[in-house]
Amino acid sequence: MTSKNSFSEGGMLRDGVRRNLWSIVLSGLGFFFTLLLPVLMMMQRTLQERAELLPYDSQGAQYVWENALQSIGQMLGGQNPAVKLAFIVLAVVCGVASFAYLHARQKVDFYHSLPVSRSRLFANNLLTGILCTVPMYFIMLAVTLACVYAMGFGAAVQWGALGGAILCHIILFLLLYALTALTTILCGNTVITLLLLLWVMFSPALLQMMKAGLFSRFFSTYTETSGMWETAAKLSPAVAYFTLDGTHYLRNFSSGAVGFSALGLLGVYLLAAVLALALGWYLFRIRKSERAGTALAFEPAKLPVKVYMCLTMGVAFGLVFHAVAGGFWFWPGLVIGAVLFHWIIEIIYAFDFRAIFARPIHLAVILAVLVAGMLCLRFDVAGYDRRIPAADKIAAVDLELYTSSDKMFTSPENIAAVYRLAEIGVEMTARHNEDSHEALEQSFGAFESGTSVNVRFRLTSGREMARRYVVPQTEEVLGLFDQIANSEEYKRVKLPLFNFDLTANEDRKPYMELYTNAGGYYAVASVRDAGQIERILETLREETLARSGNDAPVLRLELSTEHLRDRFNSSVGNAYVTEKDVKTLALVKEFTGVTPAPLAADAVDELFLGFYDTSSSGMISVTDRKDMEALLKNAINRDALEIYYSYGSPFNNGVAVADIGDCDVYVTVDGERYRLAYPVGKAPEDVLAKYRPAGSADMAPRTETVVEEYPAKVVAVDLTKEAA
Repeated sequence: MTSKNSFSEGGMLRDGVRRNLWSIVLSGLGFFFTLLLPVLMMMQRTLQERAELLPYDSQGAQYVWENALQSIGQMLGGQNPAVKLAFIVLAVVCGVASFAYLHARQKVDFYHSLPVSRSRLFANNLLTGILCTVPMYFIMLAVTLACVYAMGFGAAVQWGALGGAILCHIILFLLLYALTALTTILCGNTVITLLLLLWVMFSPALLQMMKAGLFSRFFSTYTETSGMWETAAKLSPAVAYFTLDGTHYLRNFSSGAVGFSALGLLGVYLLAAVLALALGWYLFRIRKSERAGTALAFEPAKLPVKVYMCLTMGVAFGLVFHAVAGGFWFWPGLVIGAVLFHWIIEIIYAFDFRAIFARPIHLAVILAVLVAGMLCLRFDVAGYDRRIPAADKIAAVDLELYTSSDKMFTSPENIAAVYRLAEIGVEMTARHNEDSHEALEQSFGAFESGTSVNVRFRLTSGREMARRYVVPQTEEVLGLFDQIANSEEYKRVKLPLFNFDLTANEDRKPYMELYTNAGGYYAVASVRDAGQIERILETLREETLARSGNDAPVLRLELSTEHLRDRFNSSVGNAYVTEKDVKTLALVKEFTGVTPAPLAADAVDELFLGFYDTSSSGMISVTDRKDMEALLKNAINRDALEIYYSYGSPFNNGVAVADIGDCDVYVTVDGERYRLAYPVGKAPEDVLAKYRPAGSADMAPRTETVVEEYPAKVVAVDLTKEAA
């Protein structure tokens, strides 16, 4: 006779746990091999290495000890990927196991014949999976902490970080467990459950990546931003789990650096877990017992699931075909993907290959919707390429995509300048396929080529918008670039000179190396004294803020952080000294004895001109002494000074060089070849014209669009104007 206690709330739960002892063992082994054992191994190894080093290298032994404390803290906290993987696997296994009886007719008949309500049965199954997993994590964590303190590594335990890691683990486990239980209830077959679960977990991220592919395919101004990939990761909890360190984002995977708070995301995940559990409870209560063994247990869900999968995979096939074979094959791939998955899903629904031709009307409608949607993108019905935010809604702007929000421009002058660049870009984009080159020149003036520019807006609502435009190299455009590059805000926000941390501590201190035009790839001097570095940089900052125009750099200061233990240098960036920075040059000479010198003809072994036009190619050697001196006058060693981009964007640490058209100038010094550049307006055009091959007149340098001085006035923009 069955005891009444068997159907009590506690009795059912105890019975469920007893029947799932295997999951308790699996959880224990999982957390043993991912938490306790690795920490024990690391502590034992650290003690051994420390004991071996102490007699002759106490500093090295301390370094090993501190690294071990950091690594153990990360393993106990939210940076242990093995523990995260264990939680994911256990959430899926226990979620499926707790409700898998719904897929077997005999088991369904037995459980649903018990004198227990569906709600109690749902709660019992749900709690059984949780109790077989979560307590084992806490047990292994407690044992691990006891071992850590017993072996003398207690300093590695950061209780705040540990609490955040526990919160993150529990929330992500509950969400993944709830999604698994929901899909198990929704399906009538375990294999279909696992396939649908993969789709539920990863298809939102796939949609975000497909959005990037479609926008890149159809929109001229689309550009990727780091936020797009962050959004894709957040849409898939299993992926986002590995980007979190407890209640914070991981800023750097390799170093383990922690970024900003992720409490908002965890709150969303917790809410999603509650909603998934509520939906699972509702579906469990109304689920018909006879649906065991079917693909989907709910008939109304079949059509939406099929439409979603067919549309998604149609686009995915189109993008893959386009990437492999070119633009034409996007459309055949679109159709093939949608048709193929319509067939596959119908076969799965019916468990019969003859269902391949079922519901042709559904297929026709899906194809019509898919093609219509792609045509709307193709002809930009929504006006993506034409859209600019209202100027009075813009809080900050930038011409770079991946900088943090605090590195964007907020001054009205720079906002107005970037807004004007966007207006020009929109007009160029709209006319590109409609007007001839001559019509464009009538609108913008003479220009030979366009400059690609990224425009990024942060709106007052906090939302960001980014576009990539091609703008003509007209005097107005170059003047806008010059205005931004010479603004105090740009210098303070963007230049490493103003963002270099001069603070020295016991682990690291500032370090500076000096490179000149004549010195090549090798530093001509270095400065390690923190006081001298501070004096040089403070003086250069004052002169940089006072300086206007695009002056040629004569000295590159590579700013680094020197790690004292291992003598490893981490480069932070470059600061440039021009010939007008006389106070800085005087300090450099005082501290290092270095006086920058230009490249001299006597020091150059060979000088070549490389023309790249349609009629000829190859290197032309220049041996005439006067021509060599003319080519070396005002020349900048682009390789030695690390100036790799022609003028067209101001964001090369504030250094602007001229675009000299169809020619590259190279010199060989002591067996090393370097590429030269010239300040704006100072390229030796007469010498280049002398050596330019015949037939390349159409490739003449774009001197008419590069002038030495640009308008200094701020471009007036109507801040109440909203573009169409």
